Amino acid sequence: MVFASNLPWLAFAIALVVLLPMAWLSWKGSLSRNRNRWLALALRFLGILFIAFAIADPQVTSERPVQGANIVALLADNGKSLSIKEPSSERARGEELRDLLTQPSQSWPAKLKDNFQLRNYLFDSQVRRTSSFENLNFEGEQSAISTSLRGLGERLENKPVAGIVLFSDGNSTDLELSQEELSKLPPVYPVLIGEDGDVTDLSIQELTVKTTAFGDTPVSVSAKLLDRRSSEGPVKIQLRRLDSRRESTAMPYPDLDERSVKIEGSFDYVYEWSAPGGGTQFFELSAYSDSPEAQEATLDNNRQLFAVDRGKENYRILYVTGRPNWEYKFLNRALSADAQLDLVGLLRVASREPKFDFKSRAGENSNALYRGFGREDETERYDEAVLIRMNARDANELKTGFPDEAEELFAYDALIIDDLEADFFSFSQQTLIRDFAKRRGGGLLMLGGVNALEDGNYQNTPIAQALPLYLDGGTPPKGSDQRARWELTRNGWVEPWVRIRAFETEERMRIQEMPSFRVFNSSQRIKPGAQSLATIEDLSTETYPALVTHRFGLGRVATLTVGDFWRWGMQSPSTQADLAQFWRQISRWLVKDTPDRVELSAGPIEGSTITLKANARQEDYNSLTSGIARLTVRRLDAASEKREYEMNIVSDVQGQFYSELALKESGAYLAEVTVTGFNGEVIGTAETGWVYQPLVKEFTSLSPNKATLERLAEGTGGRLLRSEDLERLPELLATQSSPVMEIWSEPLWHRNWLFILALTSFLAEWLLRRKGGLA
Repeated sequence: MVFASNLPWLAFAIALVVLLPMAWLSWKGSLSRNRNRWLALALRFLGILFIAFAIADPQVTSERPVQGANIVALLADNGKSLSIKEPSSERARGEELRDLLTQPSQSWPAKLKDNFQLRNYLFDSQVRRTSSFENLNFEGEQSAISTSLRGLGERLENKPVAGIVLFSDGNSTDLELSQEELSKLPPVYPVLIGEDGDVTDLSIQELTVKTTAFGDTPVSVSAKLLDRRSSEGPVKIQLRRLDSRRESTAMPYPDLDERSVKIEGSFDYVYEWSAPGGGTQFFELSAYSDSPEAQEATLDNNRQLFAVDRGKENYRILYVTGRPNWEYKFLNRALSADAQLDLVGLLRVASREPKFDFKSRAGENSNALYRGFGREDETERYDEAVLIRMNARDANELKTGFPDEAEELFAYDALIIDDLEADFFSFSQQTLIRDFAKRRGGGLLMLGGVNALEDGNYQNTPIAQALPLYLDGGTPPKGSDQRARWELTRNGWVEPWVRIRAFETEERMRIQEMPSFRVFNSSQRIKPGAQSLATIEDLSTETYPALVTHRFGLGRVATLTVGDFWRWGMQSPSTQADLAQFWRQISRWLVKDTPDRVELSAGPIEGSTITLKANARQEDYNSLTSGIARLTVRRLDAASEKREYEMNIVSDVQGQFYSELALKESGAYLAEVTVTGFNGEVIGTAETGWVYQPLVKEFTSLSPNKATLERLAEGTGGRLLRSEDLERLPELLATQSSPVMEIWSEPLWHRNWLFILALTSFLAEWLLRRKGGLA
């Protein structure tokens, strides 16, 4: 409040000094004779003050939005979830929303337009301007509230926005905005559309897929089925695989699992199975009522697709040993049961001997061990080790022995060294083995034995740098009385590939039944960052690390210090099966994260856009310096054509490419990239897959999400409204702060209430004078 009178304040002070004392003097002689005289005097004082207040011309000032200068955005949800009908109504939520925005009986838009500029927007996956809300059709497959608010904020940036009125049921299909992002938005006034209540529906919720490289059932799916139907009939659940190699869907897919269950409110579905083969595999889980008369609010949440990445079609493991032994027999037998694991063996059957002239037959220089086997023309001499190749891909693989070049060794995914001294490898080969784990990202496993670790003189070699143990311990005597028992450490109990049984009690019983081992190495110090997963304890209760692992560069490295692990499989067929499972699991662990020359990955879907990234390497696994990546994308669950793209090159990173794809149709997508070099030679291919099902998120919840809208309102300084509150919206926005405000004032001196107060004071004082006989 301010005073606009031009009269000096001194004049008011003098008037008060004169008038108030005169009133006092006129009543002074009568105050003692009448008890009401003090009240009358107070009334005269009050009347004088009211008149002085009016003469000062008081003005009430405040701020208000400048008429027509500020923008109010009306943002309406066009998602398909608004086609849901409320349990208590025959009309869909969308019809009620359209009425709120378009019916002439709604007076709030006109009132709002008197003071603000109105701009109409609708959204589903993206926000867009609309000339009329009659265009709402509620066919959008997404209700991306956060993305739309962010996009609208960017559109209206640097414009005077008084607020955003959001009409939605609150069921958002994208991630919530952070508190920092909310603070950058104009005030949001969400209008909740819909009512709480149980909508008649059967749906699949919380689908989770877990994959593991270990065990006989590497894929498991779990889901929660919610049944809010009035019918109590059984529900038919089907799980089937979609063949990504099939070009047509004319033939039905076989079912992996099919069952009928009776659901009382909810049902937890769990199924585990083995998915043979590699690559990206797609599956479909569906749940439908067996009762044809059952009515549901929607069928778009009764079916979910999901993708499973099973890795490469084949992982190649090179096994090299200093002598034929039982370890290779059990390892080879175990891996032959896994179609994805190919074991290539390089077995030394005779060590190299000192060079000398052997006079057995005139002109014969080759090793006599080859005589009679049709290999007299082989080049191995007495001063060269005699090697046998097992399971080689062709006649040229490992023909010259252990690889000398990175291109040859790096073609394998894992390397296992068993009972072989360090001198078997040249220094360049030792460096190559270290780089195989560090730079190529391959898996390296060194087994213990009489010629391994310290006994193999690996100290101070490049290979020792890669091992998780320090090779500075002594070797215990290996006699008939030297025995040690296997035991898992705390870390070993939590690693699934180290255990064989699913339950702890069964695993402890299995470990107790394991035989004692007689050949082991006694290195006791593990390197920083390494994990000891198993130990061995000898008869003197001395404990040594038995299985130690760590990450080395890009690869995984493990050391199994036991040299006669084959004893485990010699007890019975069941223990032989356990040993085979252990070898498969440790082999899977070795190759689990090994990179390929060409890799393709799909990022998370943002709205309706997905980003694909490809990484290409040369044969020595250095980044590709130049090349072209061509992408082929195909949708599986419909007869759709393949689409080809040329991927963009990441300018600041060699060998990397990317593409951003707009997804228009829901379904399962398979993408394959082919990378070619500068001269047109094919570097390699890779594939990946993803599932785009926006309606699954759209219908995750059929009840309005009030909490989401409350968070939006609170985080932006707005207020949550109901449809019946819209008539108060113009008044609410008019009293709130807007970007463009004006100061306005209103005089108080000529108000009726001020005149009445002054007149009432003087009349009351006059009545008291009359009553006291002083009139």
